[in-house]
Amino acid sequence: MSDRTAEPAPEIRKLWKGDVPELKQHLLRLDTMTRYSRFGALVSDDFVANYAEGAIAADKLVFGVFFDGHIRAIGELMGLFKSWPNDAEFALSVEAEWQNRGIGTMLFARLVTASQNRGVKSLQGLFFHENDKMQRIVARHHPQISRNSGQIEARFDPPWASPMSFARELAQDAASYFRRVHHPMA
Repeated sequence: MSDRTAEPAPEIRKLWKGDVPELKQHLLRLDTMTRYSRFGALVSDDFVANYAEGAIAADKLVFGVFFDGHIRAIGELMGLFKSWPNDAEFALSVEAEWQNRGIGTMLFARLVTASQNRGVKSLQGLFFHENDKMQRIVARHHPQISRNSGQIEARFDPPWASPMSFARELAQDAASYFRRVHHPMA
């Protein structure tokens, strides 16, 4: 494994329709276990490609973690406008060789901020009992946990939006935009 101190900081930003080809490549690079953990089943490349095509939608928000211009992890908020008060579902995927670097924790923090700024009342995720990494990430938010057939459902209420949460998201978006304008190939 390479020396992590020499790695550049990742770019984390919201994904747009133009990012779908790179999003698809990320999902196709997931190893069998990571893909199984993300989708809850063994899924084909065709399934993954179709999923990627519909991943950027009006009721979803997807963040990508970029290293050297390639997406290595994504965090998704789904179902943002399907109910009132808003409930949303979260999901994360991090390519195997990029795991254990804090990327999932950074992504999850972005998802929590984005959910609170969009009035999400309840945030939930479903993952396998063996997924210790996801359990540790979510545990920081003191979720209600339900266990059923080897799966865990974690549910918690994000904090209310605040001027600081709006400012944090705005600053992150502005920094991302600035990087894209001044370093378009990064």
